[in-house]
Amino acid sequence: MSQNWQQPQQPGGYPQQQTGYPQQPAAPQPGYGYPQGQQAPQQQPQFGGGFPPPAPQVGRQGNPLAAVGAAVVAALVGALAYAFLLSALADTDKNPPEVTKFAYAGVALGALVGFVVAKLGGRNVALWVVGAALALGAVFLGELYGYAMIMNDAASNYVADLGSAAASAKIPSANEIFFEHFGDLFDSWKEDADAITWIFLILSPVAAASTAFRISNR
Repeated sequence: MSQNWQQPQQPGGYPQQQTGYPQQPAAPQPGYGYPQGQQAPQQQPQFGGGFPPPAPQVGRQGNPLAAVGAAVVAALVGALAYAFLLSALADTDKNPPEVTKFAYAGVALGALVGFVVAKLGGRNVALWVVGAALALGAVFLGELYGYAMIMNDAASNYVADLGSAAASAKIPSANEIFFEHFGDLFDSWKEDADAITWIFLILSPVAAASTAFRISNR
């Protein structure tokens, strides 16, 4: 007597359905199918609109032409102020005149130029170099024009001491000494320059570059 053949059932009481295609394994659910202690990979959040967030800006952008122009003006104004200060501190009643150096004049002038460059030029290393060069030139011109003013003042005092005998003597102005006798002025300044003078010349561009660096990185 034949018995009715029945399809073997899978555990759980549900027969396996034959489709003729190999079944794909189900995708593991988060938290399942991974060894203990290992978390399922997290999906990265998508930004709305499909656009990435804007990249952070590195430093503040500025106007190089405006920065250079303003730095030149600041250097010229600073050079004149340096010359007037040098002339005011000099004792022209003595022969030869006694010149007193102001300790932080070169540093203050360099810091002024560096501040202007950083404020208008932003974070631009090339402008810092330009500012340092302008600060060095400003101190140099301030020294020379200050000596021209001192020589004019000393000559005026000398003529005044001679009285009426030298009343008709023509005394060259500071501009004439600076522009028409620049070579003689430079030789006199170089002979009178000491260690403090050269230190001022070095500290001025250093102060300009460091000031520009600090202002740009705020």
